Amino acid sequence: MDAPTVRDATAADLPAVAAIYTHYVLNTTTTFNTQVRTPREWTERFEHDVRGGRYHLLVAERDGMVSGYVETQRFRPKPAYDRSLELSIYVAPDTQSRGTGGALLGALLARLADTEFHRLYSVIALPNETSVRFHEKWGFAHRGTLTEAGHKFGRYLDVAFYERAL
Repeated sequence: MDAPTVRDATAADLPAVAAIYTHYVLNTTTTFNTQVRTPREWTERFEHDVRGGRYHLLVAERDGMVSGYVETQRFRPKPAYDRSLELSIYVAPDTQSRGTGGALLGALLARLADTEFHRLYSVIALPNETSVRFHEKWGFAHRGTLTEAGHKFGRYLDVAFYERAL
């Protein structure tokens, strides 16, 4: 199986990225968002945070189609956190377990090497053994769990914080 091609996202990729994320919003507890982002919200976020900011949006392509994405964003809003990033990674449901997530994270980590960023965080809704194993494989360490921190689909959910030095 060939590895996907990973590249910087463009504005033209946003509909495909949005479609992937929308699946997770509507059908899973992977994200605690309960409302779908509008095309305008995606565009504004991309223009402000990626094109005009210091954050990243990379996409993976297979056969000319976007099959996943990874993005970084501000970890917390206070200035002392400016060298820390939060990671989000989503793979199209029909391309899971084909190396897309690993290709995306590997490309992101290479991009973050020798930058001003110091730590990378991922917040994982539990239970999600697949995501936990994935992050641990890539050198993330569990740093704590908040119990019943979120509520989605009629139930309370825990979240685990994972950290990786850059």
